[in-house]
Amino acid sequence: MRSWPSPDVPDLSAVGLGRGQPPRVPDTASGGLVEIDGLDGVVRIYVCGITPYDATHLGHAATYLLFDVIQRVCRDAGLDVRYVQNVTDVDDPLLQRAQATGQDWVALAERETQLFREDMTALRVLAPDHYIGAVEAIPGIVEMITTLRDRGAAYELDGDIYFSVVAASL
Repeated sequence: MRSWPSPDVPDLSAVGLGRGQPPRVPDTASGGLVEIDGLDGVVRIYVCGITPYDATHLGHAATYLLFDVIQRVCRDAGLDVRYVQNVTDVDDPLLQRAQATGQDWVALAERETQLFREDMTALRVLAPDHYIGAVEAIPGIVEMITTLRDRGAAYELDGDIYFSVVAASL
């Protein structure tokens, strides 16, 4: 899935303004602030994207603007950022809206995703490095579930497959 074009972001250190400090964010476990410095200098960000059954709104914008600021501050501090965002382009709200309006759910998802891209472009939000739709990720998800089951890290119950929390601690 394609995202949107990222705006140009000037490198302030290249014009003699130096580097900023890595951002510090609240840590609910300690009650203090922790510095985001990434693993080996790479900050990895995953943000749950939209379910494209209707137009985006200010609440959506607030989420993506927050992570845009975090990205920009990290980059200004000289950190590399790897940013991934998904689009839940198959989900009950989307299917219900398509049925209620008599639209094809794939066309509805694409139209609303395109509107979201346009909104993000207008807000000059940095695009993710990887913008992944749920539909396109399904083959990989099925493969991973199969691998987890084969390794005994997932189990079936009443026709559904669950990850084994016990297996995660091994």
